[in-house]
Amino acid sequence: MQTDPENILVIHVAGLGQTILALPALRSLRRHLPQSRITVVSSAAAGELLRMAECTDAVLEVGRLRRAEVFSPRAFYRSTKTLGEVKRGNYDLAIELRANMESGILLQLAYPLQRLTAQAGSSGKGLRYAIERISEALAKRPAPFKHAAHRYLEILEPLGVRPIEANPRLVTNREADERIEKLLGKGGVRSGELLVGIHPGARPGKQRWPVERFASIAARMVHNFSARVLVFTGPGEHGLARRIIDGLPPKRALSLNSPKLPDFVSALARLSVLVANHSGPAHVAAAVGTPVVVASTFAGPSAQDLLSKHHAHIRRRQAEAIPEEEIYEAACRLLKTSRSEILSAL
Repeated sequence: MQTDPENILVIHVAGLGQTILALPALRSLRRHLPQSRITVVSSAAAGELLRMAECTDAVLEVGRLRRAEVFSPRAFYRSTKTLGEVKRGNYDLAIELRANMESGILLQLAYPLQRLTAQAGSSGKGLRYAIERISEALAKRPAPFKHAAHRYLEILEPLGVRPIEANPRLVTNREADERIEKLLGKGGVRSGELLVGIHPGARPGKQRWPVERFASIAARMVHNFSARVLVFTGPGEHGLARRIIDGLPPKRALSLNSPKLPDFVSALARLSVLVANHSGPAHVAAAVGTPVVVASTFAGPSAQDLLSKHHAHIRRRQAEAIPEEEIYEAACRLLKTSRSEILSAL
C-alpha cells in the first residue's frame, strides 16, 4: 500500500462519543502525514467537534440513514452537497474508520485509488484473522476485548501510523470560554467555585438513569459541598432540567439547553465533576479533562467506555438497578482526587 498518499478521505459517520474515541487515530494520522490533505466525512452532530480538534484539513457532513436525519430539508441539502464533493474528490486513499451504510455508499462514490476499510484494517491479517475468530468460536472462547479507540488506530497500521496519545484530547475555544464565564457570572457562579454538572439525557431508545436520582445527587452536592449545579439537556429534554432544578435551593442551579458545541465544550471544561448517563456528552467532558461519573448499562468493560485520567463507570445491566450511593461516592472520590492534584501543582 502507498504509505504517503497526498489526498486522503477518512469516513467516520457517527455520534459525539464515537467521534471522540476516533480523535487519537485522526491525530496520529495527521502527525504521520503532515503534508497530505485529509478530509473527514462525519455526521452533522460531530462535524463541529472535528473542526475544534484541528486534526483535519476539511470536514464534510452527511445525515445518518438509520436516524432518518437525511429526510429533513436542511440535512438533505447538506448530504447531497457532501456526496457531490466526495464524488469529485479524486482521492488517492479512502479510509473507512467505521463501517456502516453511509460509509459503504461514500466509498463507492469516492472511487479512490486505494482503500483501507474497517473490516480489513481491524483484522490486520485478513485470512489469519478470520481463522483465529473461527477457532475461538469453536473453542467457545470470547473474542479478546479491544477498545474502539484502539481499533481505530489498528486500522491505520498498514500506513505505518503509530499512536501519539493514549486518550482522546479536546481543547476549548477562547470565545466560547468567555461566553460561558459571562453566563455563569450572571448566574452568580464565582471563579473557583465548585461546579457540578448533571446530564440526565440520552439518545432515544437508550436506557437512562432515573432523573429523580440525578436530582438527589445534585441536592446532596449542594447541601454537603455548597456546590453550584449546571444541568445540561438536549432538544426536547428541557423538562428534565426543570425537575432537577425545582428540587434545589433557589439560585443554586442553572440549565444549559441545546448549546452550540463550542459553548457546550467550554461549559463541560469548567465543571468540577460531571454526573451523566453513558453518552456522547460524557465522552466530550472526559476529553477536556473533566472528572466524569457515568451510569453505564454495560455489564463489564466495553469498546465504548470513556478513556481519560479521571472517570468512573458505575455498571448494571438495567439503569434502574444502578445504586445512587455508588454514583455519589464515585463523584466524591473524583472531586477529592482532582482537587488534591490541583493543590499539589500550585
